[in-house]
Amino acid sequence: MSQLLEKGAFSRPAWFLILGTIVLASTFGLQGQSVTGSISGAVKDPARLAIPGATVVLLHASTGVKREGLTDEEGRFHFGSVPSGEYHVIAEMPGFRRIEKRSVNLTAAETLSVGDLVLEVGELSQTVEVHAEGARVETETGQRTGVLTGRQLEHLTTRGRNLMSMLQLLPGVVDRDDPDRLQHNWDISINGGRRNTNNVSIDGVSVNAVGNNFNAIAVPSMDAVDEVTALLSNYSAEYGRLSGGNVHYIQRSGSRDFHGLLSYFKRHEQFNANNFISNRLGQPKARYRFNTWTYNIGGPVYLPGVFNREKDKLFFFWCQEFWPVTSATAVQQRTMPTELERRGDFSQSLDVNGKPISIRDHLTGQPFPNNVIPANRIDQNGQALLKVFPLPNFPDRSISKGSYNYIFQDEVRSPHRTETLKLDYHPNSKNIISFSLTHHLRRDTSKLQNIANLNFDWFEVTSNNDGYVPTARYQHILSPTMVSETTVSYTIRPWDHLIADNVIESLRRDVLGMTLQQSHPETNPLNLLPEARFTGVPNAGRIALDGRFPLTGTHRTFVLANNLSKVWSSHSFKTGIYIDRLWNENQFSGPNFGEFDFIYNVNNPLDTGYAYSNAILGVFNTYSETTARPTPLTVQSNIEWFVQDGWKATPRLTLDLGLRFCWLPHAFAEGNGVAGFLESAFDRSKEVLLLEPAKVGGKRVARHPVTGQTYPVNLIGAIAPGTGDPANGMVSATDPGITNSLMEDRGIQWAPRLGFAYDVFGSGKTVLRGGFGIFYNRMSQGQVLTPFTSQPPLVFTPQIYFGTISSLLTSSELLFPSNAFGLDPSAKIPTVMNYSLGFQQNVGFGTVIDVSYVGSLGRHLLWGRDLNTTPLGANFDPANLDQTTGKVLPVAFLRPFKGYNSVIIREPGSSSNYHSLQVTANRRFARSLEFGVAWTWSKAMDYNTDDATAVSTLVPVRIWNYGLSDYDRTHVLRANWIWDVPSVPWRSRVFDPVLKNWQVSGVASFMSGAPLLPGWSAMTATDTTGSTHTARVVVTGDPTLPKDQRTFERYFRTEVFQMPQAGTFGNAARSVMRGPGINNWEIALFKNFPVRETMRLQFRCELYNAFNHTQFSALDSAARFDPKTGQQMSQSFGQVNGVRNPRTMQFALRFHF
Repeated sequence: MSQLLEKGAFSRPAWFLILGTIVLASTFGLQGQSVTGSISGAVKDPARLAIPGATVVLLHASTGVKREGLTDEEGRFHFGSVPSGEYHVIAEMPGFRRIEKRSVNLTAAETLSVGDLVLEVGELSQTVEVHAEGARVETETGQRTGVLTGRQLEHLTTRGRNLMSMLQLLPGVVDRDDPDRLQHNWDISINGGRRNTNNVSIDGVSVNAVGNNFNAIAVPSMDAVDEVTALLSNYSAEYGRLSGGNVHYIQRSGSRDFHGLLSYFKRHEQFNANNFISNRLGQPKARYRFNTWTYNIGGPVYLPGVFNREKDKLFFFWCQEFWPVTSATAVQQRTMPTELERRGDFSQSLDVNGKPISIRDHLTGQPFPNNVIPANRIDQNGQALLKVFPLPNFPDRSISKGSYNYIFQDEVRSPHRTETLKLDYHPNSKNIISFSLTHHLRRDTSKLQNIANLNFDWFEVTSNNDGYVPTARYQHILSPTMVSETTVSYTIRPWDHLIADNVIESLRRDVLGMTLQQSHPETNPLNLLPEARFTGVPNAGRIALDGRFPLTGTHRTFVLANNLSKVWSSHSFKTGIYIDRLWNENQFSGPNFGEFDFIYNVNNPLDTGYAYSNAILGVFNTYSETTARPTPLTVQSNIEWFVQDGWKATPRLTLDLGLRFCWLPHAFAEGNGVAGFLESAFDRSKEVLLLEPAKVGGKRVARHPVTGQTYPVNLIGAIAPGTGDPANGMVSATDPGITNSLMEDRGIQWAPRLGFAYDVFGSGKTVLRGGFGIFYNRMSQGQVLTPFTSQPPLVFTPQIYFGTISSLLTSSELLFPSNAFGLDPSAKIPTVMNYSLGFQQNVGFGTVIDVSYVGSLGRHLLWGRDLNTTPLGANFDPANLDQTTGKVLPVAFLRPFKGYNSVIIREPGSSSNYHSLQVTANRRFARSLEFGVAWTWSKAMDYNTDDATAVSTLVPVRIWNYGLSDYDRTHVLRANWIWDVPSVPWRSRVFDPVLKNWQVSGVASFMSGAPLLPGWSAMTATDTTGSTHTARVVVTGDPTLPKDQRTFERYFRTEVFQMPQAGTFGNAARSVMRGPGINNWEIALFKNFPVRETMRLQFRCELYNAFNHTQFSALDSAARFDPKTGQQMSQSFGQVNGVRNPRTMQFALRFHF
């Protein structure tokens, strides 16, 4: 902070504001991300006159916990900071009958009005009961909120039991994912927002992973969650952190009675239909097997006659879910070195045509006698690498055709487990203490793990990815009108790769008999063998350990959040602060152990003609090794605070007035280990020179432009040794005037929020609602920090060409141009403004209809911009010809910044807009029926949909890049229902067990297809733009076919696409058509068998794509042209090449008690 003060990041009044808020937080407890709601109403007499001083009791239905208050002079009452759940509201006054409104369900973040409680004249001992029923009109807030109730989570179908997938039932939501299993990441856009702008929390604590912001540290079981509340648009100042949906998982709590569940779900390919393409090809159903076990139990913690006698103080809930998933890869085919080849004997080695492979001796220029390398010429290090591979096990060339000699199939074991523990303690009527722990274990065991990058079954790796979310909450009722809350959490996600000690030992160079040393042994502390590639051998084996191997790391987040709410007259004030700090351990995955490529290369004067014989002789084409192995600890903080007022301006008008303050310091690496490209720091006088093409004695070579020294032709375009600065333009956090994040702190951002709800007729049945809010997104570390910890000058990756293993350490290293990343030092904070205006109408039958316009504007969003693209037409300029070939020079010579390939600047230059009409109809469960319908008619446009997407700047940015967002779907219609089937009117011991206690639920989904732009290529190399910028296809008409003309072989008009001419970049927009849409029905049938009064056994049959409707998912949109005639030659262009799942069935048994 002292650095920020020195740089003037904040004014003196701003600092007073921050410090004042923190002092209030420490005094009262102020929370920033509350999951509680509020319940309000009024008490009136039969003449509808206010009754001041009436006693109002709020009674939690399942725990018996009470809160009491008195009505004010206008008969109003308000309970703030109320945990979600079912309540009874009781009002009483001497001279009147008591009234009790039962089954009032409060959801998280809800501002709920129970309306007028009318007391009838009579004795206080007499009670009038009324029941809340059906959906409610929102008369107290203008924010747009979607709720998935516990009943919906229990009865509606979702194949992978993913909570995020359930959000697609809400308006404005586009979900591009359809997972088969429990997973922690998502691909969801809410009201046009990017997927990494959604904030997901468990019991009020954010669980977004810091790297990319679109996966969660932990995911609870659906059977551990009581409700999911999603704040969708223009929500109050109390909520922030990100601009998209603010999604809250509210986990279940125990009650005064014991309740529990035992559950088993099963899916198997024998229950499924075969998919459309497999049927066409005559292929059997693919393996598809999932088993899910769940149990939970909750209730009071008590000792009879000793502690918690009334069972109203301490409660617990425990849930655990298991996914013991096992699958198998397809049969893998590889070509392994034979026993003879490992000894240098290639006399039996044949190519794919069955011809002998000739092994050349570079000393004589002739083949080795009998194709056998003498024993005294064998390099023990290269031989040790070949001995790593298993021996061939499939010698039958009549089947393999010489393309492989080894087959294997890998088993992948992917058990997942998630568990939840929750404790709630109510020591007295003024204090509530809660603790919850969510743990999610994701484990994958196989021999083809990414961390190893192997392509054969050498050793087994177990990837562990744990997530722990412990949360402690304390609520203190200072008075009937003032409540304080405090939340503390320290989330942890450790990840590692478990490898047996004997396996790691077997990977050591000395154990393998290798004497090979490294230039930078500090990057390989375990002395592991180098990576090796044998390009050119058909289906060759590969030794490729990820540079982070064996990977370990931890993501940690500390959260402190507090709040204070106060009701005064017609005002409901709230203020709070939210602080989090994140630590993330990163590792660099370059060639830290060294990497050989033994590819056959005619330009290599040492080459033997075959990759495996090159290795035996110790001859390599290239060798790469990093100069350092960074392991940065990245740190990021977030401090936000707010003030807001829910003002009942008139009996019919409520205003939400709020202001949120956001300080979002940029992420940095401890030790200042970050570097990035800064255009203003690039010094043309220090620009490197490149080895240029030349001819010597009629032979093409690379030549040093200063000394004239020649090199092999493959080194053309390498950085000429001794010229310029290879890190020219790169700045680091240790440089004067450069911040530790490479970006200036933007200080405090102001985020005003305004909402209103107007009860048009005062009946509580017709409400006009709307609002506006400004929201900020902190930049994810994966985009603005991680790539900057492992580039020059922190890390270089020099290469050695055409050498031998024995002379490796004495060989000359060369640097080649590499990619670089840079940041905008004055980068603004990504900002989103969202707003809505609409009305809600209670149409009777417990049903509420909402019709609203919902929009959003994104500004200063991240994109990538390449500074180092070659200019349009540069390849056509005669000055850029290679005089040795008569063709254009390699691209490295034509780039504006020599010494680099792409130079991607991550900067907030993008924008977006979203406009929609959203119509919903909701009926909460009443009289055996619940349903919901959500229709969204929208248009989403942007320059890029993900932070990492690069935009082109060689042509006008708006014309080329601006268009329909990848998330744009014109129409999304989803309907869901839960129906308790009425029992037959007669009673029969025979038919009652069969005909009674049935339930039917389902989800029907209809969605437009995604925007699509066909790509193109030419049968021979063709240059159309004369630059690194690729051209788009030429479109001469509307490619969309009428629905009745679309077939599997011809889904769109292929004839309207043409190849662009040389010197042009095509005329296609960002998208010109849409892909296939969705028409899907999911139906579930439940049969309940009562066992006792409080026990039941439930059998479930769930059908996904119940009617087995063929739904295409992907198209062959790659045109291939003959450049001579311009004719499109691909026979599959325009055909369907992907389908969604066929009918899939899942069966379950669930025992409730």
